[in-house]
Amino acid sequence: MLQPDPTQIIEGTRLERLRGLQRSTKVEQFPDAIHAATVLMKAVDDNLAGHPHITANPELYHLAYRAFEALFTLHCALSTEQ
Repeated sequence: MLQPDPTQIIEGTRLERLRGLQRSTKVEQFPDAIHAATVLMKAVDDNLAGHPHITANPELYHLAYRAFEALFTLHCALSTEQ
């Protein structure tokens, strides 16, 4: 199974993305990010957690459920920062 990346790698990719975003767009676009999180939450719930093969498999369902939880946590954090 895939192991989570260390914090240093995550921070490195974040900074690399941030540099690219700063060159091309305005960074503080919370409504767009909140909307994206909402759309992805619905997609994970409907198309992954709600998929018969995933629902029938406890391990896969657990992963889909955790993905939804992570997106919900992100949505809440974005909403409080707005």
